[in-house]
Amino acid sequence: MDSTEKGNIGEEFVNEIAYSSFLDYWCYPSPEDEYGDKKEICDLLILFSDSLIIISVKNYEFKDFYSRYFRQTIDKAVKQIYGAERKLLNREREIFIKHPKREIERFPKEKVANIHRVIINLGEGVRFYPFNKATKDDKFITLLDKEAFQTIVRELDTIPDFIEYLRKREELFTDKTVTILPGDEDDFPVDTAKQFFEYSEQNFNPNEKQSILVSGTEHDILASYLMNERSFPEYIQSKEYNGMFVQLDGNWTDYNQRNQVKAKRDLDKNSYFLDELVKREVLTNHNENSVELATAILSFNRFNRRVISNNFWQFYDAYKDAKGNFLARRYADFDGIGIVFAFYPMEMPQEMVNTLLGIALDSFCVYSNYKSKTMILIATTNEFKQFKMGLMKNIVPFPKEQEEQIRKDVELLGWFKNHQEFNVTEKEYPDGE
Repeated sequence: MDSTEKGNIGEEFVNEIAYSSFLDYWCYPSPEDEYGDKKEICDLLILFSDSLIIISVKNYEFKDFYSRYFRQTIDKAVKQIYGAERKLLNREREIFIKHPKREIERFPKEKVANIHRVIINLGEGVRFYPFNKATKDDKFITLLDKEAFQTIVRELDTIPDFIEYLRKREELFTDKTVTILPGDEDDFPVDTAKQFFEYSEQNFNPNEKQSILVSGTEHDILASYLMNERSFPEYIQSKEYNGMFVQLDGNWTDYNQRNQVKAKRDLDKNSYFLDELVKREVLTNHNENSVELATAILSFNRFNRRVISNNFWQFYDAYKDAKGNFLARRYADFDGIGIVFAFYPMEMPQEMVNTLLGIALDSFCVYSNYKSKTMILIATTNEFKQFKMGLMKNIVPFPKEQEEQIRKDVELLGWFKNHQEFNVTEKEYPDGE
Protein backbone atom coordinates (compact mmCIF):
# COMPACT_ATOMS: atom_id res chain seq x y z
CA MET A 1 0.00 0.00 0.00
CA ASP A 2 1.56 3.33 -1.04
CA SER A 3 1.58 6.47 1.07
CA THR A 4 -1.16 8.15 -0.99
CA GLU A 5 -3.56 5.24 -0.51
CA LYS A 6 -2.77 5.10 3.21
CA GLY A 7 -3.35 8.83 3.45
CA ASN A 8 -6.74 8.55 1.77
CA ILE A 9 -7.77 5.76 4.13
CA GLY A 10 -6.74 7.90 7.10
CA GLU A 11 -8.68 10.91 5.85
CA GLU A 12 -11.79 8.80 5.20
CA PHE A 13 -11.60 7.43 8.74
CA VAL A 14 -11.48 10.95 10.21
CA ASN A 15 -14.21 12.25 7.90
CA GLU A 16 -16.64 9.48 8.79
CA ILE A 17 -16.27 10.18 12.51
CA ALA A 18 -16.71 13.92 12.00
CA TYR A 19 -19.76 13.43 9.76
CA SER A 20 -21.52 11.14 12.22
CA SER A 21 -21.10 13.56 15.13
CA PHE A 22 -21.19 17.02 13.56
CA LEU A 23 -23.32 16.42 10.42
CA ASP A 24 -21.53 16.58 7.10
CA TYR A 25 -23.04 19.94 6.10
CA TRP A 26 -20.30 21.84 7.98
CA CYS A 27 -17.44 19.47 7.05
CA TYR A 28 -15.31 20.07 3.95
CA PRO A 29 -13.08 17.06 3.21
CA SER A 30 -9.84 17.91 1.37
CA PRO A 31 -11.00 21.36 0.19
CA GLU A 32 -9.09 22.85 -2.73
CA ASP A 33 -8.37 26.40 -3.83
CA GLU A 34 -10.91 26.12 -6.65
CA TYR A 35 -10.13 29.33 -8.51
CA GLY A 36 -6.47 29.48 -7.52
CA ASP A 37 -3.77 26.83 -7.66
CA LYS A 38 -6.28 23.96 -7.24
CA LYS A 39 -4.11 22.53 -4.45
CA GLU A 40 -5.56 20.81 -1.41
CA ILE A 41 -5.75 23.30 1.45
CA CYS A 42 -5.95 20.79 4.31
CA ASP A 43 -7.38 17.34 4.99
CA LEU A 44 -10.59 18.44 6.71
CA LEU A 45 -12.13 21.84 7.28
CA ILE A 46 -15.01 22.34 9.70
CA LEU A 47 -16.73 25.71 9.38
CA PHE A 48 -19.58 26.33 11.82
CA SER A 49 -20.98 29.77 12.59
CA ASP A 50 -17.91 31.91 13.43
CA SER A 51 -15.65 28.96 14.29
CA LEU A 52 -13.12 27.32 12.00
CA ILE A 53 -11.34 24.01 12.69
CA ILE A 54 -8.39 23.15 10.44
CA ILE A 55 -7.46 19.46 10.57
CA SER A 56 -4.39 17.72 9.18
CA VAL A 57 -4.42 13.91 9.09
CA LYS A 58 -1.24 11.82 8.95
CA ASN A 59 -1.28 8.07 8.46
CA TYR A 60 2.40 7.11 8.32
CA GLU A 61 3.34 3.76 9.77
CA PHE A 62 5.32 4.02 12.99
CA LYS A 63 8.54 1.95 12.82
CA ASP A 64 10.02 2.61 16.28
CA PHE A 65 12.09 5.54 14.98
CA TYR A 66 10.63 8.51 16.83
CA SER A 67 12.55 11.44 15.33
CA ARG A 68 11.80 10.27 11.78
CA TYR A 69 8.16 9.58 12.61
CA PHE A 70 7.72 13.05 14.11
CA ARG A 71 9.34 14.62 11.03
CA GLN A 72 7.07 12.70 8.65
CA THR A 73 3.91 13.41 10.60
CA ILE A 74 3.98 16.34 12.99
CA ASP A 75 6.42 18.63 11.20
CA LYS A 76 4.66 18.22 7.85
CA ALA A 77 1.24 18.64 9.44
CA VAL A 78 2.33 21.85 11.20
CA LYS A 79 3.40 23.31 7.86
CA GLN A 80 0.14 22.25 6.22
CA ILE A 81 -1.98 23.89 8.93
CA TYR A 82 0.09 27.08 8.85
CA GLY A 83 -0.26 27.25 5.07
CA ALA A 84 -3.98 26.50 5.17
CA GLU A 85 -4.67 29.27 7.66
CA ARG A 86 -2.65 31.81 5.69
CA LYS A 87 -4.43 30.91 2.47
CA LEU A 88 -7.96 30.88 3.91
CA LEU A 89 -7.56 34.21 5.69
CA ASN A 90 -5.57 35.78 2.89
CA ARG A 91 -6.53 39.44 2.60
CA GLU A 92 -5.21 39.74 -0.94
CA ARG A 93 -7.85 37.63 -2.67
CA GLU A 94 -11.01 35.62 -2.09
CA ILE A 95 -10.75 31.83 -1.69
CA PHE A 96 -13.40 29.53 -3.12
CA ILE A 97 -13.90 25.98 -1.88
CA LYS A 98 -16.37 23.19 -2.64
CA HIS A 99 -18.46 21.00 -0.40
CA PRO A 100 -19.11 17.54 -1.90
CA LYS A 101 -22.88 18.15 -1.90
CA ARG A 102 -22.93 21.79 -3.00
CA GLU A 103 -21.68 24.14 -5.66
CA ILE A 104 -18.43 26.08 -5.33
CA GLU A 105 -18.76 28.75 -2.63
CA ARG A 106 -16.71 31.65 -1.32
CA PHE A 107 -14.91 31.02 1.95
CA PRO A 108 -16.42 33.63 4.35
CA LYS A 109 -13.22 34.73 6.06
CA GLU A 110 -14.89 37.83 7.50
CA LYS A 111 -17.11 35.63 9.69
CA VAL A 112 -14.26 33.68 11.29
CA ALA A 113 -13.67 34.76 14.89
CA ASN A 114 -12.30 31.54 16.43
CA ILE A 115 -9.73 29.19 14.88
CA HIS A 116 -8.66 25.80 16.18
CA ARG A 117 -5.90 23.71 14.66
CA VAL A 118 -5.75 19.91 15.03
CA ILE A 119 -3.27 17.27 13.90
CA ILE A 120 -4.49 13.67 13.93
CA ASN A 121 -1.78 11.00 13.77
CA LEU A 122 -3.08 7.53 12.97
CA GLY A 123 0.15 5.61 13.49
CA GLU A 124 -0.13 3.01 16.26
CA GLY A 125 2.32 1.87 18.92
CA VAL A 126 3.75 5.31 19.74
CA ARG A 127 4.73 5.39 23.42
CA PHE A 128 5.39 9.10 23.73
CA TYR A 129 4.53 12.11 21.61
CA PRO A 130 4.20 15.89 21.95
CA PHE A 131 0.79 16.90 23.26
CA ASN A 132 0.79 20.21 21.43
CA LYS A 133 2.77 22.15 18.85
CA ALA A 134 2.77 25.66 17.44
CA THR A 135 2.93 27.15 13.98
CA LYS A 136 5.89 29.36 13.17
CA ASP A 137 3.81 32.36 14.21
CA ASP A 138 3.12 30.67 17.58
CA LYS A 139 -0.49 29.59 16.99
CA PHE A 140 -1.46 26.60 19.16
CA ILE A 141 -1.99 23.20 17.53
CA THR A 142 -3.70 20.28 19.26
CA LEU A 143 -2.25 16.81 18.62
CA LEU A 144 -4.45 13.72 18.87
CA ASP A 145 -3.86 10.09 18.04
CA LYS A 146 -6.39 7.87 16.29
CA GLU A 147 -8.18 6.52 19.35
CA ALA A 148 -8.15 9.88 21.08
CA PHE A 149 -9.86 11.65 18.19
CA GLN A 150 -12.41 8.87 17.86
CA THR A 151 -13.27 8.92 21.55
CA ILE A 152 -13.35 12.70 22.00
CA VAL A 153 -15.59 13.32 19.01
CA ARG A 154 -18.00 10.58 20.06
CA GLU A 155 -18.09 11.74 23.67
CA LEU A 156 -18.30 15.44 22.77
CA ASP A 157 -20.48 14.90 19.73
CA THR A 158 -21.61 18.45 19.07
CA ILE A 159 -19.45 21.13 17.54
CA PRO A 160 -20.03 23.44 20.58
CA ASP A 161 -18.88 20.71 23.02
CA PHE A 162 -15.87 19.81 20.89
CA ILE A 163 -14.81 23.44 20.44
CA GLU A 164 -15.19 24.15 24.15
CA TYR A 165 -12.80 21.27 24.92
CA LEU A 166 -10.27 22.45 22.34
CA ARG A 167 -10.46 26.01 23.66
CA LYS A 168 -9.93 25.05 27.31
CA ARG A 169 -7.17 22.64 26.33
CA GLU A 170 -5.43 25.44 24.45
CA GLU A 171 -5.85 27.93 27.29
CA LEU A 172 -4.26 25.50 29.75
CA PHE A 173 -1.32 24.28 27.67
CA THR A 174 -0.35 27.35 25.62
CA ASP A 175 3.31 28.33 26.16
CA LYS A 176 4.07 24.95 27.76
CA THR A 177 5.98 21.95 26.48
CA VAL A 178 3.74 18.95 27.10
CA THR A 179 4.55 15.32 26.34
CA ILE A 180 2.10 12.48 26.75
CA LEU A 181 3.09 8.93 27.73
CA PRO A 182 0.07 6.80 26.78
CA GLY A 183 1.55 3.35 27.45
CA ASP A 184 1.76 1.26 30.60
CA GLU A 185 4.77 1.67 32.90
CA ASP A 186 6.30 -1.61 31.74
CA ASP A 187 5.66 -0.75 28.06
CA PHE A 188 8.83 1.30 27.60
CA PRO A 189 11.62 -0.76 26.00
CA VAL A 190 15.25 0.24 26.41
CA ASP A 191 15.53 1.67 22.89
CA THR A 192 12.35 3.70 23.40
CA ALA A 193 13.69 5.04 26.69
CA LYS A 194 16.92 6.08 24.97
CA GLN A 195 15.01 7.93 22.24
CA PHE A 196 12.78 9.56 24.87
CA PHE A 197 15.80 10.96 26.72
CA GLU A 198 17.22 12.30 23.44
CA TYR A 199 13.86 13.89 22.69
CA SER A 200 13.72 15.39 26.19
CA GLU A 201 17.15 16.97 25.85
CA GLN A 202 16.12 18.63 22.59
CA ASN A 203 12.66 19.78 23.64
CA PHE A 204 12.57 20.38 27.40
CA ASN A 205 13.90 23.74 28.51
CA PRO A 206 12.28 24.59 31.87
CA ASN A 207 13.99 27.99 31.89
CA GLU A 208 12.01 29.00 28.81
CA LYS A 209 8.74 27.09 29.15
CA GLN A 210 7.05 25.00 31.80
CA SER A 211 7.53 21.32 30.92
CA ILE A 212 4.79 18.81 31.70
CA LEU A 213 4.89 15.03 31.41
CA VAL A 214 1.46 13.39 31.33
CA SER A 215 1.27 9.72 32.23
CA GLY A 216 -1.95 8.47 30.68
CA THR A 217 -3.87 8.60 27.44
CA GLU A 218 -5.80 11.45 25.90
CA HIS A 219 -8.88 9.56 27.12
CA ASP A 220 -7.63 10.02 30.69
CA ILE A 221 -7.15 13.74 30.08
CA LEU A 222 -10.69 13.98 28.69
CA ALA A 223 -12.03 12.13 31.74
CA SER A 224 -10.24 14.56 34.07
CA TYR A 225 -11.91 17.43 32.22
CA LEU A 226 -15.38 15.85 32.34
CA MET A 227 -15.13 14.75 35.98
CA ASN A 228 -14.08 18.28 36.94
CA GLU A 229 -17.22 19.95 35.55
CA ARG A 230 -15.67 20.61 32.15
CA SER A 231 -12.55 22.22 33.49
CA PHE A 232 -9.08 20.91 34.21
CA PRO A 233 -8.02 20.20 37.81
CA GLU A 234 -6.29 23.10 39.55
CA TYR A 235 -3.06 21.20 40.13
CA ILE A 236 -2.58 20.85 36.36
CA GLN A 237 -3.15 24.59 35.97
CA SER A 238 -0.45 25.51 38.48
CA LYS A 239 2.40 27.67 37.18
CA GLU A 240 4.39 27.39 40.39
CA TYR A 241 6.87 24.84 39.05
CA ASN A 242 9.09 24.76 35.95
CA GLY A 243 8.46 21.07 35.54
CA MET A 244 5.54 18.82 36.39
CA PHE A 245 4.69 15.12 36.20
CA VAL A 246 0.95 14.44 36.03
CA GLN A 247 -0.34 10.91 36.49
CA LEU A 248 -3.82 10.37 35.04
CA ASP A 249 -3.68 6.65 34.24
CA GLY A 250 -7.03 4.95 34.70
CA ASN A 251 -9.19 8.08 34.78
CA TRP A 252 -11.08 7.11 31.64
CA THR A 253 -11.84 3.64 32.99
CA ASP A 254 -13.03 5.14 36.27
CA TYR A 255 -15.20 7.68 34.43
CA ASN A 256 -16.91 5.01 32.32
CA GLN A 257 -17.67 2.84 35.34
CA ARG A 258 -19.58 5.57 37.18
CA ASN A 259 -23.33 5.06 37.35
CA GLN A 260 -23.87 8.79 36.87
CA VAL A 261 -22.04 8.64 33.55
CA LYS A 262 -24.06 5.65 32.38
CA ALA A 263 -27.27 7.44 33.38
CA LYS A 264 -26.14 10.63 31.64
CA ARG A 265 -25.48 8.80 28.38
CA ASP A 266 -28.85 7.10 28.60
CA LEU A 267 -30.64 10.41 29.19
CA ASP A 268 -28.73 12.03 26.33
CA LYS A 269 -30.48 9.70 23.86
CA ASN A 270 -33.50 12.01 23.95
CA SER A 271 -31.37 14.95 22.81
CA TYR A 272 -30.91 13.48 19.34
CA PHE A 273 -34.46 14.54 18.57
CA LEU A 274 -33.08 17.99 17.76
CA ASP A 275 -30.29 16.60 15.59
CA GLU A 276 -32.81 14.54 13.60
CA LEU A 277 -35.18 17.49 13.37
CA VAL A 278 -32.44 19.56 11.74
CA LYS A 279 -31.58 16.79 9.29
CA ARG A 280 -35.17 15.95 8.31
CA GLU A 281 -37.00 19.27 8.55
CA VAL A 282 -34.43 22.05 8.16
CA LEU A 283 -31.50 21.03 5.99
CA THR A 284 -33.65 19.47 3.30
CA ASN A 285 -33.39 22.91 1.64
CA HIS A 286 -29.90 24.38 1.58
CA ASN A 287 -30.88 28.04 1.37
CA GLU A 288 -29.56 30.83 3.56
CA ASN A 289 -32.57 30.84 5.90
CA SER A 290 -32.52 27.09 6.53
CA VAL A 291 -28.77 27.11 7.18
CA GLU A 292 -29.12 29.99 9.67
CA LEU A 293 -31.92 28.12 11.47
CA ALA A 294 -29.97 24.85 11.53
CA THR A 295 -26.88 26.64 12.85
CA ALA A 296 -28.90 28.33 15.59
CA ILE A 297 -30.41 25.03 16.75
CA LEU A 298 -27.10 23.15 16.63
CA SER A 299 -25.35 25.92 18.55
CA PHE A 300 -26.71 24.24 21.69
CA ASN A 301 -24.46 21.72 23.38
CA ARG A 302 -25.55 18.13 24.02
CA PHE A 303 -26.92 18.83 27.51
CA ASN A 304 -29.06 21.78 26.42
CA ARG A 305 -30.33 19.75 23.47
CA ARG A 306 -31.46 17.15 26.00
CA VAL A 307 -33.26 19.76 28.11
CA ILE A 308 -34.96 21.25 25.07
CA SER A 309 -35.95 17.86 23.64
CA ASN A 310 -37.36 16.57 26.94
CA ASN A 311 -39.45 19.69 27.41
CA PHE A 312 -40.67 19.54 23.83
CA TRP A 313 -41.95 15.99 24.36
CA GLN A 314 -43.66 16.97 27.63
CA PHE A 315 -45.25 19.93 25.87
CA TYR A 316 -46.38 17.83 22.89
CA ASP A 317 -47.83 15.08 25.09
CA ALA A 318 -49.93 17.68 26.93
CA TYR A 319 -51.61 18.91 23.72
CA LYS A 320 -51.33 16.13 21.12
CA ASP A 321 -55.04 15.24 21.29
CA ALA A 322 -56.31 18.83 21.37
CA LYS A 323 -58.83 20.14 18.82
CA GLY A 324 -60.30 23.52 17.99
CA ASN A 325 -58.88 26.92 17.08
CA PHE A 326 -56.28 27.62 19.72
CA LEU A 327 -52.50 27.82 19.91
CA ALA A 328 -50.50 26.38 22.82
CA ARG A 329 -47.15 28.04 23.52
CA ARG A 330 -44.14 27.58 25.78
CA TYR A 331 -40.86 29.49 26.04
CA ALA A 332 -37.46 29.42 27.75
CA ASP A 333 -34.22 31.34 27.34
CA PHE A 334 -30.75 29.76 27.10
CA ASP A 335 -28.10 32.46 27.48
CA GLY A 336 -29.82 34.87 25.15
CA ILE A 337 -31.31 32.32 22.75
CA GLY A 338 -35.03 31.79 23.21
CA ILE A 339 -36.81 28.56 22.34
CA VAL A 340 -40.55 28.81 21.60
CA PHE A 341 -42.67 25.67 21.29
CA ALA A 342 -46.10 25.92 19.71
CA PHE A 343 -48.87 23.41 19.05
CA TYR A 344 -51.83 23.99 16.75
CA PRO A 345 -54.69 21.57 15.98
CA MET A 346 -54.61 20.15 12.48
CA GLU A 347 -57.97 21.63 11.50
CA MET A 348 -56.87 25.22 12.15
CA PRO A 349 -56.65 27.25 8.91
CA GLN A 350 -53.04 27.81 7.85
CA GLU A 351 -53.43 31.57 7.56
CA MET A 352 -54.61 31.69 11.19
CA VAL A 353 -51.74 29.42 12.27
CA ASN A 354 -49.14 31.67 10.66
CA THR A 355 -50.69 34.81 12.16
CA LEU A 356 -50.83 33.33 15.67
CA LEU A 357 -47.25 32.02 15.45
CA GLY A 358 -46.05 35.51 14.56
CA ILE A 359 -47.93 36.99 17.52
CA ALA A 360 -46.51 34.27 19.79
CA LEU A 361 -42.91 35.09 18.89
CA ASP A 362 -43.46 38.84 19.23
CA SER A 363 -45.29 38.47 22.54
CA PHE A 364 -42.52 36.41 24.14
CA CYS A 365 -40.07 39.13 23.13
CA VAL A 366 -42.20 41.74 24.88
CA TYR A 367 -43.24 39.76 27.96
CA SER A 368 -39.68 38.52 28.60
CA ASN A 369 -38.50 42.14 28.38
CA TYR A 370 -36.38 41.20 25.34
CA LYS A 371 -34.33 38.72 27.32
CA SER A 372 -33.58 36.68 24.19
CA LYS A 373 -31.63 38.28 21.37
CA THR A 374 -32.48 35.34 19.10
CA MET A 375 -35.74 33.36 19.01
CA ILE A 376 -36.14 29.85 17.58
CA LEU A 377 -39.65 28.61 16.85
CA ILE A 378 -40.55 24.91 16.76
CA ALA A 379 -44.25 24.33 16.06
CA THR A 380 -46.13 21.16 15.15
CA THR A 381 -49.60 19.66 15.07
CA ASN A 382 -51.34 16.33 15.75
CA GLU A 383 -49.20 13.28 14.93
CA PHE A 384 -46.37 15.55 13.75
CA LYS A 385 -48.18 16.06 10.47
CA GLN A 386 -46.37 19.29 9.87
CA PHE A 387 -43.53 21.18 11.51
CA LYS A 388 -43.32 24.93 11.22
CA MET A 389 -40.01 26.42 12.23
CA GLY A 390 -38.58 29.90 12.24
CA LEU A 391 -35.82 32.19 13.46
CA MET A 392 -35.74 35.78 14.69
CA LYS A 393 -32.29 37.37 14.98
CA ASN A 394 -30.81 40.55 16.40
CA ILE A 395 -33.91 41.29 18.47
CA VAL A 396 -34.16 44.81 19.87
CA PRO A 397 -37.10 46.47 21.65
CA PHE A 398 -40.03 47.11 19.34
CA PRO A 399 -41.40 50.63 18.79
CA LYS A 400 -43.96 51.64 21.45
CA GLU A 401 -46.89 51.51 19.00
CA GLN A 402 -45.99 47.92 17.98
CA GLU A 403 -45.69 46.86 21.62
CA GLU A 404 -49.13 48.29 22.39
CA GLN A 405 -50.67 46.35 19.49
CA ILE A 406 -48.97 43.12 20.64
CA ARG A 407 -50.40 43.60 24.16
CA LYS A 408 -53.88 44.18 22.71
CA ASP A 409 -53.60 41.00 20.61
CA VAL A 410 -52.43 39.03 23.66
CA GLU A 411 -55.30 40.34 25.78
CA LEU A 412 -57.81 39.42 23.06
CA LEU A 413 -56.33 35.91 22.85
CA GLY A 414 -56.26 35.50 26.63
CA TRP A 415 -52.56 34.70 26.75
CA PHE A 416 -50.08 35.19 29.62
CA LYS A 417 -52.70 34.86 32.39
CA ASN A 418 -50.88 31.84 33.79
CA HIS A 419 -47.53 32.03 32.03
CA GLN A 420 -44.67 29.68 32.94
CA GLU A 421 -41.31 29.08 31.31
CA PHE A 422 -40.45 25.45 30.71
CA ASN A 423 -38.19 23.42 32.98
CA VAL A 424 -34.43 24.01 32.74
CA THR A 425 -33.44 22.49 36.10
CA GLU A 426 -32.06 19.15 34.90
CA LYS A 427 -28.56 18.07 35.82
CA GLU A 428 -26.18 16.79 33.17
CA TYR A 429 -25.12 13.99 35.49
CA PRO A 430 -27.97 12.65 37.67
CA ASP A 431 -27.39 12.46 41.41
CA GLY A 432 -25.95 9.19 42.69
CA GLU A 433 -22.70 7.28 42.76
